[in-house]
Amino acid sequence: MTSHRALVWVVAGALGLMALRGHLAAQNQGALVLLLAGQSNMVGQGATDDLEASEAVLPPNVTYFIGSQAATPAERPRFGPEITLGQDLAAAMPGRKIVLVKHALGGTSLLAWAPQWDSTRAEITGNAAVGPLYDQLLEIVRGLDLGPEAELGAVLWMQGERDARMGEAGAEYFTNLTELIAAFRGDLGSPELPFLLGLVNPPPNRYPAAQEVREAQERAAREIPGVHLVATDDLTKWDDDLHYDNAGILELGRRFAAAVLEVSRVR
Repeated sequence: MTSHRALVWVVAGALGLMALRGHLAAQNQGALVLLLAGQSNMVGQGATDDLEASEAVLPPNVTYFIGSQAATPAERPRFGPEITLGQDLAAAMPGRKIVLVKHALGGTSLLAWAPQWDSTRAEITGNAAVGPLYDQLLEIVRGLDLGPEAELGAVLWMQGERDARMGEAGAEYFTNLTELIAAFRGDLGSPELPFLLGLVNPPPNRYPAAQEVREAQERAAREIPGVHLVATDDLTKWDDDLHYDNAGILELGRRFAAAVLEVSRVR
């Protein structure tokens, strides 16, 4: 596997410092970089026009990229978890620069995200013309000017519905997910890189391998250090019973933010 430039981890200041010193230490830290990846529920199906203008604004210490392009949530018709994710993290870390990098594409399986991407394999889930998404994301990260002390905080992953449509892909989801996590950690030079995994819940009558994918995600959280589940079962959805609606995607962002803060606290 091709090696890529590692992002440098930085050590947070010791607890118990005076407030002023803590604020200055935060100002001197490198950017906290979070990678947002997956399929349509990471892309986001929230209706931007339904939001108040103030709701679709990220704080000044948050920079948001869709691919390699700087973006703002308000400029697109649909929004994802980045809005409340950025808002909650900025409120918790007001002196820290936060960079959100999203690369997600609807209808994509783990076979489209495979580190060793193969179009024939990807065709199992109808993704022969899609990929290699993993390599694309790494190239995006390599191309961003994040600063020499940027800290890669976590990969936020919301994906699995496509694999849940096909029995073969569902049956191998755990193996494919394990390979993806290992590739992220190896190629980014962060062997303990947290992987925050949104638990998928597509309607089982239309997604026959849904339970297999869910069990694979739960198993990954049990067996792979640094993998954490983000609960989604009570999030509200649109009428398709698949995509999270405005309230659901805003709450998903809050839950991802809480998970980021938790793994940052324990590291």
